[in-house]
Amino acid sequence: METPYLKMKSVEKSFPGVKALSNVNVEAYAGEALALLGANGSGKSTLMNILGGVIAADSGKISINERIASIKSPMDAAIHGIAFVHQEMALLPTMTVMENMFISHFPLKAKLKIDRKEMRNQCAKVLERLGCHISPENIVRDLGTGERQMVEIGRALLGNNKIFIFDEPTSSLCKQEKEKLISVIEKLKKDGLVVIYITHFLNEVFEMCERVSVLRGGEVVGNSRIEDISMDALVRMMVGDIHIEDRGSAREGSRSEVILEVKNLNRKGVLKNIAFSLHKGEILGLWGLLGSGRTEIARSLVGLDPVDSIALRYAENGELVRMTQDMARKRIGIITEERRVDGLFLSMSVKRNMSMAFLPGMKKKNSASVDIALEDSLCDQFIDRLNIKVSSKDQTVGTLSGGNQQKVIIGRWLEVNPSILIMDEPTRGLDVSAKAEIARIIVRLAEEGTSIILISSEIDEMMSLCDRFLVLNKGNLIGDFTYGVSKEKLVGIAAGSESVHVGGNGK
Repeated sequence: METPYLKMKSVEKSFPGVKALSNVNVEAYAGEALALLGANGSGKSTLMNILGGVIAADSGKISINERIASIKSPMDAAIHGIAFVHQEMALLPTMTVMENMFISHFPLKAKLKIDRKEMRNQCAKVLERLGCHISPENIVRDLGTGERQMVEIGRALLGNNKIFIFDEPTSSLCKQEKEKLISVIEKLKKDGLVVIYITHFLNEVFEMCERVSVLRGGEVVGNSRIEDISMDALVRMMVGDIHIEDRGSAREGSRSEVILEVKNLNRKGVLKNIAFSLHKGEILGLWGLLGSGRTEIARSLVGLDPVDSIALRYAENGELVRMTQDMARKRIGIITEERRVDGLFLSMSVKRNMSMAFLPGMKKKNSASVDIALEDSLCDQFIDRLNIKVSSKDQTVGTLSGGNQQKVIIGRWLEVNPSILIMDEPTRGLDVSAKAEIARIIVRLAEEGTSIILISSEIDEMMSLCDRFLVLNKGNLIGDFTYGVSKEKLVGIAAGSESVHVGGNGK
């Protein structure tokens, strides 16, 4: 019988008041990829931080190549050939590719000078191994996201590592970059290395992994070969008894009352004469490939990005009246694409993050100071309404899981109660159960009359949630479809393989 290259046996870890891991047993094999799955808070990160020497287990054993490994620090992990490729890439943007690759172990020559020629040669060999055509002397900030990830992987390969941990590696990649990453992982497996693959995209698990381990509540609830398990079974393992319904089937038809009209939206080289309407209580999906202009439209509506021209009209007292971008900011809420970059104040509390958009409405009467009691009351109300998992409203928001961080942002806008809410990739990087919770919130808001503009890179999510779809390609609005259009048609049009006239019903 084949022997596992890596064994983590009976691993336990507790934090104050929380049992993070309980009797966890995980095995990984040389030349294979092990998918490590679980909802946010299931214990995946804790387990990998133990393997990487970031934190110490309370008990349990780790063996590598049939030898007990004592891993008490990241340096110990490196000595045992363990490398991380993180979701949040830890690169120095102003330095070159080769400098980033060798940042912790520059090759030296006489008089302790850095041997740049040796750096360049080794770096070039690793890039060639990865099939990556960037130069060792390129500055990292000039690279695309996929190319930066190749630099991360290259840095790990330089260390002659045997175990590679990929943490949500495709969350920010386009289709071509994902395909490139998959080919790199296949090369690593062919070289006999161990790959541990953490993801929320289950289709990737079936595409590139040989085995899967599922964590829930700090315990392993399933170990299986991929060929012996179905996607439905994996979802049930991950989320337990949570029922994930077809979120779109209960919502039929489109809304009649126009609440927003957009015309003549132009930005040279980015957006070309965009025009559309949004109805009350409608979930309007902006669909297109990366670079199609989806996010640029959303940001332009509220003046976050400059435009050459735009004409907005908004429904007031049954009539559509002219609205400037400054006025739009008071009527339209926006959840931006990168919640940790421009959506949250990570070092501030949940309460302060939630109240940030509604501070003028929290002033005491005849005073410029905030009514703390009102702020506390509203925060408690939306923590309860959105089922946000926090120890208290004073908890630092940066310590929450991704799903709970996203719900804090949603709570912020619910305090303002905008009639229109733009949601740009609201479920990116979230696990299955968190995605289902956010989806339920979106549908409930629409049913209560909020008009939603939704952007998502996941076509199945768009299909299940949206009443109508605007299809974009290279800054052009090329299709307008109602609920019921086929997934294949939307994907084909966005990719340019089908032609359509704006206003087609897509049936």
